[in-house]
Amino acid sequence: MYWKLSITSILLTFILVVSVAQIPPTAVHEVSAQPNVPYILGNWTYVSKPVYPVKINASQIPVGANWTFVYTLKSGTSYHIYFYGDWIGSETDYDIYVFNPLGELESIHTEAAGLPEHLGNTVEEPYFTPRYSGNYSFLIVNDPRESHGAEAATLMVIEHLECNEWNQRRLEGKVNNMPVMETAWAYEFVTSSKRIEVWIEVPDTLDMYEARLYMMANPSKGVGTLLNGVPLAWEPGLYGEIDSSAFYGGYNLDSRGFKRPDATASCEYPGQDMLINYTSPYEGETLYHLVLIGENGTGILNFMVKTDFEAPMLSIVDPIERAYSDNETVITVDVYDEGSTLKHVLLNYTTDDWRTWSSLEMSAYGGQRYVGTIPGQKAGSTVKYIITASDTAENVAEVEGSYVVKNPAEITISLSESVVYGGENVTVTGWVSPNGIEVTLNYTCGDVTVLRMVTANTTGFFSDEYTPDRTGNWTVSASWPGNETYFEAFSGYKNFTVTKAPTSVTYSIDKEAITIGEKVSIKGSVEPAIESMKVVLTLQRPDGSIVKRYLYTGSDGGFSLDFKPDLVGSWRVQAKILGDDLHNPAESDYETFQVNDTWINTLLAFIDEYKIYIIISAGGVASAVGFILYRRRE
Repeated sequence: MYWKLSITSILLTFILVVSVAQIPPTAVHEVSAQPNVPYILGNWTYVSKPVYPVKINASQIPVGANWTFVYTLKSGTSYHIYFYGDWIGSETDYDIYVFNPLGELESIHTEAAGLPEHLGNTVEEPYFTPRYSGNYSFLIVNDPRESHGAEAATLMVIEHLECNEWNQRRLEGKVNNMPVMETAWAYEFVTSSKRIEVWIEVPDTLDMYEARLYMMANPSKGVGTLLNGVPLAWEPGLYGEIDSSAFYGGYNLDSRGFKRPDATASCEYPGQDMLINYTSPYEGETLYHLVLIGENGTGILNFMVKTDFEAPMLSIVDPIERAYSDNETVITVDVYDEGSTLKHVLLNYTTDDWRTWSSLEMSAYGGQRYVGTIPGQKAGSTVKYIITASDTAENVAEVEGSYVVKNPAEITISLSESVVYGGENVTVTGWVSPNGIEVTLNYTCGDVTVLRMVTANTTGFFSDEYTPDRTGNWTVSASWPGNETYFEAFSGYKNFTVTKAPTSVTYSIDKEAITIGEKVSIKGSVEPAIESMKVVLTLQRPDGSIVKRYLYTGSDGGFSLDFKPDLVGSWRVQAKILGDDLHNPAESDYETFQVNDTWINTLLAFIDEYKIYIIISAGGVASAVGFILYRRRE
């Protein structure tokens, strides 16, 4: 229970002995004079510093009696306060009342008989953190109504350390060879790490005697117990006893007392820093006590219990590779640290390859993200940067990057046509900044790429005429690789299509009729005018057989053929072009011409055809002539 009540009512109920009583010497190592508290104490003990176990002997607090233990505590400091011992599990019922330096009742702890009292700030918190600095009183009452015994107990109040954080402690060496109030101090900490390092920075004004580690509990190994999830020391070990494993216990603050050599560090001279590097042989969450003992002089120690040996993990988010001149650049990094608290995330950057550099603290941007802004730089700069993350355990991680700073460049292009016929030109016009530079035009169709170079004028204008050598879907783009002060530029793609051009073929025959043995002249042309286009002339003889002649057009698209027919009769002629990658095929209509025979051949042919009649006729004439001559002779 956690109440605020009047101190008067509590004292009227529980303070049975008004006189000051000294606790037996075995109960606590240091006892001082009457503490400064704003109320009347009954039986009381003032514990000079929260490092010693207080032994309450059996029957020391009879049923219905009480005893007050006073500690000087510091506000904001975490203390582990626990009250246990033989009375746990018995019929003894101790209740505890906590009073602050103002005399106000901070809390009441009234667990049932035999159950340990929880002395944290709340029922969930294992540790007690005072709101005020001053004397806190812990009034232990043997409940007159519920208790049926007065078993022995131990009250332990000790500062609790969080691992992987720096702490400070003022120490003073012995005076006249005798320890004083601040000659020795002790702390507890809890860790599941087997490896432990204790870093101690010693000022030049102080010569340390020793720093010691004591393993005090490991509930997973049956040593000590748990209360509110936190280990409590193995009770005999608080009084210097060592368990059977020889690893647990032995706690003391005496310079001549027990220590483990592998868990101890010492100074050879004032100002020498100290390091305990210890590895536990056991797994499990373990409670340790750290003891610091001064030798000569005074000074403030800086010390840390280090159990986190993993550096933070750094990851640059969307690394910047380029920035425009005079523009600020935001660097973003994700930092993850599981074992410790981040202390700094620094961004160091340079523009002269680390001959000089600047640093800035990166700002948390929610979660594990940090951002830092590098001022704008001039064109042509290369910015190199290193991000350094350090945690409270002094683990450091670095990640580096770089980016270049230049002016932006720009290219735009346009096309004269989106569809062109084979053999026609496509015109690309464009503009580029900076002006006067050479631009690369990339024409691509399938696996064919054609690169053409053009130079922009003083206004940045450029143009190019290109005749594609195949049909299909083409893309064209313009690019510039940049220079020391300008980034590269790319126009993006423009598309156009090249289709086969329509064609036609025409011809003429110089004569409609010729005499066999003469030549006929055939002349024609292809449209559009295409040089070296193959033309097939098909000539059909009068008997139906075919004669082909293969011709190629000239630069004007024209072609011609002088042909001597070998048969008399009507000839038919047709011209064809087969086309190519850029042109469709075409053919002409049929034209005819006549081949006539010569007059003598005609006569001979006539004679040959009518020679029987001619012979008969000649014979008849000859007979008639002979008959006439014969008659004349008579």
